[in-house]
Amino acid sequence: MQQSISSTRLRLRKSRNDIHPTTRRRYNRLIHQHLLASGLFNRNARIAGYLANDGEPSIDLMIQSQHKANRAVYLPALRKQQLSFKPYRFNDRLMNNKFNIPEPIGHQCFSPKYLNIILMPLVGFDEHGNRLGMGGGFYDRTLRFTLRASCKKRPLLIGIAYSQQKVAKLHKQAWDIPLDAVMTEQGLQCFSIKSQSLLRPTTRY
Repeated sequence: MQQSISSTRLRLRKSRNDIHPTTRRRYNRLIHQHLLASGLFNRNARIAGYLANDGEPSIDLMIQSQHKANRAVYLPALRKQQLSFKPYRFNDRLMNNKFNIPEPIGHQCFSPKYLNIILMPLVGFDEHGNRLGMGGGFYDRTLRFTLRASCKKRPLLIGIAYSQQKVAKLHKQAWDIPLDAVMTEQGLQCFSIKSQSLLRPTTRY
């Protein structure tokens, strides 16, 4: 099973990295347009994003638009084996973590419980909202609280991907945190009732 997951991860990462730069820029613009059309930014929501790495879709256009609206985006920062989130505005100073991924330098950190929406990178996803990450498990450990029956308020989890990262089926582990929706260059795909009630449909699969 582990070998199958590893081979799937390698295949999807290669496919993602092999996208031509011109095509990648077009896909990133389309993802941004779909995010705008979904109504995601119509509320004063606290939104976490990420800085693209290893061929991930860039959401820099979203970060720039939030900056122009005088709103910060929260970026993940390593904290032992989990993630906290730091406020970031476009062109703030950054420092690489141990994985050479840039993080905001500021000391102010927030729990994911503080956030309304988390835009998450991924390696692969399936029709049921299962997410395949890079293998470190940081998001799953950080968001474990959302699986508790006592959790009444959880951030909306939206995967950001290219459509070619979709697979027929991913084997779900007990600790895997499912996505509410995925946004690709083809549009929005919702998996939860919550995402269907909060987001406007864009171009469908």
